[in-house]
Amino acid sequence: MRGEIIFDAGGQRFTLYLGNAAQCAIELQYDRGFFAVVADALPELDPAVAMAVARSMSEGSELPPALAAQAVVALRHIRMSVLRDLAWHGLREHHPTITLAQVSAITDELGREAFGDIIGRALRAAQGNVGEAGDEPKVGNEPPPASPKKPAKPKR
Repeated sequence: MRGEIIFDAGGQRFTLYLGNAAQCAIELQYDRGFFAVVADALPELDPAVAMAVARSMSEGSELPPALAAQAVVALRHIRMSVLRDLAWHGLREHHPTITLAQVSAITDELGREAFGDIIGRALRAAQGNVGEAGDEPKVGNEPPPASPKKPAKPKR
């Protein structure tokens, strides 16, 4: 499925998908729009910086150094509980019995940086930005995708 993020943790392969069902579940849980909840995960982020970060994520481009420095400061205030909830709802599409405790264990095993990278990729995919240069949606021991074959020429 387009936008799935596949990764390994705890000797198991997981598929994270922040599709419509996960986004609606987040909206119901928080009683706010999906991207408002995502913005709440970074409470110290200035709206102009947030828009620049979102634009950078959607375009796959780097932030200017001044904005990147502001984003780093904001990351110190990231709300891991919101990211954990995003992951939980995104994992439930393919792993319906997964619990919040299991998601926390996955986060602990992977570490904040790797977990944040997976969530970031899932959020970019939720915005429709999959397969751009430098944004490979699958993580882990996945073999590279096979090149698409050219269609056979029609016989005369």
